[in-house]
Amino acid sequence: MRQRRLDLAALWVNSSLGFALGTVVALQAYQLGLVAAGLLLDREPVWYPDRVVFAATGSDVARSGGIVLVLLLGWALASIYRGGTRYDGTRLAVLWVMLHLFRQGLLALLRVPFDGESDAGLALASFDLPGSLNWLVAVLGAGGLVGIGLLAAPAFLRFARHAEDLSSKHGRLVFLGTVGILAWAVGALLALPLLQAEGDPGAVSILPWSGVFLLFTMLASLESRSIEPDREPVRLAWGALVLLGLLIVVARVFLTDGLAISL
Repeated sequence: MRQRRLDLAALWVNSSLGFALGTVVALQAYQLGLVAAGLLLDREPVWYPDRVVFAATGSDVARSGGIVLVLLLGWALASIYRGGTRYDGTRLAVLWVMLHLFRQGLLALLRVPFDGESDAGLALASFDLPGSLNWLVAVLGAGGLVGIGLLAAPAFLRFARHAEDLSSKHGRLVFLGTVGILAWAVGALLALPLLQAEGDPGAVSILPWSGVFLLFTMLASLESRSIEPDREPVRLAWGALVLLGLLIVVARVFLTDGLAISL
């Protein structure tokens, strides 16, 4: 019992780091997509730690660049992830990055009918499409979030080190609640140093929703799974910790005052 608790605590630490890393990587990938689209459409993008501002007027199609890039990266990472066999801290961090890439794009789609000034809302408005399409886009975004939440359950359970974490509903709920919900709470706090910047508070305001798909992960835990526990010892994911710190420092040093990018 003591070893089980120690292993679960170690997985929680790794999962919290992975959540924070996934949040930061997904946000920066989203902003990279905005920068790329802004450059292609002559919008003169200015890159901040938590947002991208277009200095020049022009087509709002550029605001779709972030969504397109994170969803493409999510699919690419999903293909790579399926080929792995070890369930260590690094793989757990990669899983979180993949989930957050999807979450970043899908949550943006879900917001369309509720926030006409969002990137996805402005991009769709530029096409002069019927307003009812906004709700269709939101339904697709919501369906995608439910989907990744349900699929995340067996993916997380494969990191379990003890049969007791898999054999009962209570065991699965405790395990996923620890590596999922508790990691969401702590990981969100670890990502705050990047998101607490002057200017648009949008990135911070969306943070409480960053793990909403995990509610469906918890629901999926009620279903029994034929998964064998991984017997490898749990080690701290130092790589995730170093990369998270590096990304936050680089963003703070080079992007705090805005980085104007032009061709």
